Amino acid sequence: MMKTIKLSIFTLLVSVFVACGSKSEEQNTEGESSYVALEKLDVKTLDEEIQKRSKAVENDETGDKRLAAELLKAYVAYSENFPNYEKAAEYTFRAGEIAMNLNHTAQSLKLFEVVYEDYPKYEKRPYALFMRAFVLENQAGNFDEAKRFYEEFIAEYPNHPMADDAAYSLKNMGKSPEELIREFEIQDSINAAASKAV
Repeated sequence: MMKTIKLSIFTLLVSVFVACGSKSEEQNTEGESSYVALEKLDVKTLDEEIQKRSKAVENDETGDKRLAAELLKAYVAYSENFPNYEKAAEYTFRAGEIAMNLNHTAQSLKLFEVVYEDYPKYEKRPYALFMRAFVLENQAGNFDEAKRFYEEFIAEYPNHPMADDAAYSLKNMGKSPEELIREFEIQDSINAAASKAV
């Protein structure tokens, strides 16, 4: 039940992030930092640019999607130009998260795929597989592929903390929020009746 609530909260947070930033594309670009040719930067300078852009996103209270998009570009540049460097896996994973939150579905799927396929020792590799399934289900609406990746996740990581979430997603895929709420209410009633009977 807690895993289900965690997944629901995560989905809500993603929705809020996207909704809050929806006006930013229409906003004036005055005050925007000068253009930086990311592909021409060396690894150290690109990392510094990433830190600068990351700080801008962290300090932003308006949900400006442009700032997130600029950070995404920097992460992708690092991932593409320096795939064998120490921070590449982490930056690629973060790029996938930002792309997902910006509703760049195809890009987020590709980035999570790169993390999963190219960085077998990376600690968040299982999450990359889970996130592929999550994006396929919730953004692409491709339930068949989502099911395949959830099943792969459960088979490969049966003891992972997200395994219950994957199983829950498989069980409830395609159901409306109203149907899920109704099922929660029924389950709560059953649990309450069972606890009174004891």
